[in-house]
Amino acid sequence: MEIQLPKLFLIVILISFFKINHAQEIPIGSWQDHLSYSNGVSVDEGNGKIYCASESAVFVYDVNDFSIERLNMISGLSDIGVKSIKFNSYNEKLIIAYQNGNIDIVDNENKITNIPFIKNSNIIADKIINHIYTKEKYAYLSTGFGIVVLNTEEEEIVDTYYLGPSGLYINTNSVTFDGQNIYAATDEGVYFSNKNSGNLADYNEWALVSDLGVKKYSHMLNYNGNLIVALQQQTWQGDTLYYQTMNTWTKLISGGVNLFNLETSENKLLISTSAALKIFNTSLSQEAVYPKYQGVFLQPQSSVLKNGQLWVADRDYGLIRLTNEWDSEIISPNGPTSSSVFHMDINQNNLWISSGGYGLYRNRFPYNYREDGEWKKTSSELKHPVRGSTIYDLVSVAINPKNTTQVFLGSWNSGLLEFNNGELTSVYRAQDSPLDSTNGGLTSIGALDFDKNGNLWIASSYGTNVLSVKLVNGNWISFSFEGLTTGTSEYQSLVAGQNNLIYLAERKLKKLFVLNTNGTIEDQSDDIMFYSTSPTSFEINCLAEEDDGEFWIGTSEGIKTVEIPNNVGEDFVINPIYIQQDGQTQKLLESESVTCITIDGANRKWIGTQNSGVYLMSEDGAEEIEHFTTSNSPLFSNNIYDIKINGKTGEVFIATEKGLISYKGTATDSNDDFDNVFVYPNPVKPDYNGVIAIRGLTKDTDVRITDVSGNVVFQTISYGGQAIWDGKDLNGNRVQTGVYMVFSGTTDGELKNASKILFIN
Repeated sequence: MEIQLPKLFLIVILISFFKINHAQEIPIGSWQDHLSYSNGVSVDEGNGKIYCASESAVFVYDVNDFSIERLNMISGLSDIGVKSIKFNSYNEKLIIAYQNGNIDIVDNENKITNIPFIKNSNIIADKIINHIYTKEKYAYLSTGFGIVVLNTEEEEIVDTYYLGPSGLYINTNSVTFDGQNIYAATDEGVYFSNKNSGNLADYNEWALVSDLGVKKYSHMLNYNGNLIVALQQQTWQGDTLYYQTMNTWTKLISGGVNLFNLETSENKLLISTSAALKIFNTSLSQEAVYPKYQGVFLQPQSSVLKNGQLWVADRDYGLIRLTNEWDSEIISPNGPTSSSVFHMDINQNNLWISSGGYGLYRNRFPYNYREDGEWKKTSSELKHPVRGSTIYDLVSVAINPKNTTQVFLGSWNSGLLEFNNGELTSVYRAQDSPLDSTNGGLTSIGALDFDKNGNLWIASSYGTNVLSVKLVNGNWISFSFEGLTTGTSEYQSLVAGQNNLIYLAERKLKKLFVLNTNGTIEDQSDDIMFYSTSPTSFEINCLAEEDDGEFWIGTSEGIKTVEIPNNVGEDFVINPIYIQQDGQTQKLLESESVTCITIDGANRKWIGTQNSGVYLMSEDGAEEIEHFTTSNSPLFSNNIYDIKINGKTGEVFIATEKGLISYKGTATDSNDDFDNVFVYPNPVKPDYNGVIAIRGLTKDTDVRITDVSGNVVFQTISYGGQAIWDGKDLNGNRVQTGVYMVFSGTTDGELKNASKILFIN
């Protein structure tokens, strides 16, 4: 008797034979955000969820199943840089307002509708949306020029109110209603009009609340029949809260505060200040105050109550569930502590970021780092471990390839920083190390790179010894380009290349330097220095070297290759890359300012630009493979600061002026053998429509995929150490359920490998 096993049972048995590898990796061709969700700016609740906005994006916390969902440009939002959010309980829609006036509406089925009316308008005024007030299906948006009325049901703008004399624009900060009037708190006083006026768009319908004067009022609301308004002053703790009773304005809090927000929730008045979150009842009596949670000072930007539980959007920690000081919880998706990213380095699964800039860039959270897919929490300020002074302007970073727990960061003002196991352990400055600066002043470290032997090369600006190296044995050696540099020279690009060559570019002089140490770093007598004999016509922004030693530069006039001269005193030969486009021969990216170049495992060039996003070019630069911009991808900005590639996984990290994003590329670094070949995803499930990767190969491996009968269904050559398959046969049809063999081999036949893929349809 033949036993027929159910198909589902057979599939379960087959799956048990396959190891599922790297389930945490994103699929090839997909994007992942690495934005900060720690800097909370706005919070609201509705439909059993807490909605929290950071400066970059939004996340949703489900209070029932404790799940977290990210809402950003990858998941369908139209923009980045959130100002405020508001949940409209009338139709269960979330309104997201951006710094640039853009608006998204998210319904309860996560359908996202973009309303770019304000962003795209011709209004010559600040388009920022300062506040959202909802009243049934309408949302009243306080903007830099007046009030914009949004119909959230029809999802369209229906009116605009200009409040100033003769219809002049006035920065409007908040809107509220009482039984008779609509009120607007502005930079030039509080305006009001009868809410039943037939023409609120007519500025003649609006008048000043004369008792409050022509002053800046940042917030206003109606709480239990009392109008409450916040007077904003420039002085520290100069903000004052007033409430109206019997036609008189009375101070709500006797002293001044630094007010962040004013809200009502569950019949309570919530006041967010720089010192604490204060809760008032309907009698306008303070019934609770929360200055800290778990010993840490609160920085509440917005708050809401749900079933008596406080939820706070905190400036430094994202979303905080707060019952009392010690009964609290931080909730936010894993991400960096700041979305600011300037320069990166990556080694295996370790990624480090410097978040500064050139010249007094005193940013909060000056660096971030990620280990094995997990972002670590960093401090908002970086202090010298001995002197206690604040360190800022971190512009370069290098991970020790011989010891990935040791990382160096360069500061444009405070020298070279050494981290071990995530902790700052040493700071090297001109005053206490061989590093140089002008007259013993600030030590400006613009670029860092490790050579293949583990020596750290360091570029200093504004000094004489512009190049230094910290050897593996701990010794320092400095190099002076006497007669070739000045005390005002700036060095922001450095590559420790092959064949004992160190490449260095000077931004102001528009010159290129190449030092050949001849393999004897400590013996400078045989060093050879090649240098530009005259300035180039363009700025040199970045440098890159291929595995075969070919040298590329990114400039203010596109991308070029460089030939080093045979003799000292001869100039470099700088060649543009020519491509065929629209039947014409053109120079590659000649009208673009190239900001960074990174070479992947297939020797292809990833190119970042100042205005046009990211290009992926072929090995010789003649063919455009991809061009990612904000219009055709989730890229946050077309202004690219840096690009780095995880050679092990093929994930491409792209630093933009608005945050970090990654793209899963098709190429990985080549391997020397086939000891770690694997396939992912494996098994391939019915709902998977991406490509399948065969990783762990050598460069240009021949890969053939067959069915169990030996029929070839696909054949390709690996990109670096990875080959990809779209899951279709030679006729373009998706293959049937079953086991498929993957045969890999080098062209010389020295290395061979066989793997299996389970396909389930």
